[in-house]
Amino acid sequence: MWLGPLPWRPFNGEAGHTLSGMFVGDVNWAPHHYDFVQWVVNADPAAPIEVSCELKGARIDDAVVHYRYANGVVVHSSAYPGEPVGGEGGACFVGTEGRLAIDRSNIVAYPSSILQARPRPDEPRVYRANSMSGNFLECVRSRRPTICGPETATYSMNAILIGGISLILRRTLTWDPVKAEFVGDAQANRLLSYAPRPPWRFTA
Repeated sequence: MWLGPLPWRPFNGEAGHTLSGMFVGDVNWAPHHYDFVQWVVNADPAAPIEVSCELKGARIDDAVVHYRYANGVVVHSSAYPGEPVGGEGGACFVGTEGRLAIDRSNIVAYPSSILQARPRPDEPRVYRANSMSGNFLECVRSRRPTICGPETATYSMNAILIGGISLILRRTLTWDPVKAEFVGDAQANRLLSYAPRPPWRFTA
């Protein structure tokens, strides 16, 4: 299975593989990386995000997307050089005192002493959940918000999609999360939705 006019590529069960160039990563795996990355690095979800692409060769799949947040943090859609941990639904966080790489099976730190650090009493604690499905069922019973709510899911998918649009246009864009549109860029904004087939239309 494949979708033209993109080059042929076998369908291996993950829908994003058929949409290369529109999504950063595939649509099955990418949200598992971007949801918690967004939560960790972006303190102000209403602040604009600058997104750019860096072509690494002839294949669009080899390109790297860079997200620059208002607080100065930059997220790269590529693995940290030489780091084996992070590819399985994870990421590598690089700070002033070292780096921390995590995925669904591992957590490593350089230096390792980072893992021994404990939050101060005045620092916020994370919302802990050992199971996504278990968290959902518990929240059905308790009416507590889930660990990844609709706003987080939407924000994460927006990041993936705006990165894809930057890849398509091969240039830097500025995204306004409040208005859900690119700043002063009609060409990029046209790529935010498909033109509906008559007589179908969207209503507010």
